[in-house]
Amino acid sequence: MMTLAVLAAVFARIGIGAFGGGLATIPFIRHELVIMQGWLSEREFSEVVSLAQMTPGPVALNAATYVGYRVGGVAGAVVSTAAVAAAPLAVIAAAAWLISRASGRPGARIEKMQKALRPVVAAMILSAFWMVLRPLGGDPRLWVFTLAVFGASRLDVFKKYPQLLLLAAGGAGMIFLR
Repeated sequence: MMTLAVLAAVFARIGIGAFGGGLATIPFIRHELVIMQGWLSEREFSEVVSLAQMTPGPVALNAATYVGYRVGGVAGAVVSTAAVAAAPLAVIAAAAWLISRASGRPGARIEKMQKALRPVVAAMILSAFWMVLRPLGGDPRLWVFTLAVFGASRLDVFKKYPQLLLLAAGGAGMIFLR
């Protein structure tokens, strides 16, 4: 029972603190799961992020489901997934209620807040990028492969159908990175 409470608290913190979504959540997730709780090693964390990005849905939600299951079984997966989703929804509902009660033009305040958060989100995405690349280590093949996949992601066909890039990169990785 204590494990479920800890899972709920950890993933609620991740959900509330994960401004910007997507890659911007990765530093929060890493801090909680690797540094604070020790549930994952750096390598395992990198693998969880890769898996969470390849499966449909938000990274934090997918990571919560996987880690929750690993730590607390099916109940842990349910609790972690619910906590990571419910916490920010509660904050958004409260903020929306407060904004609706505010005088003046609430839309202008929201625009100012979003503009102020852009540099923070950009820094968090760069931090996440570095955390994912760090486990590549000194193997030059992995760095070349990473740059090739990044370059391919700029092609129109892969912008339109990113699933093709995942399939192509997975196939190429199995062939060339044995």
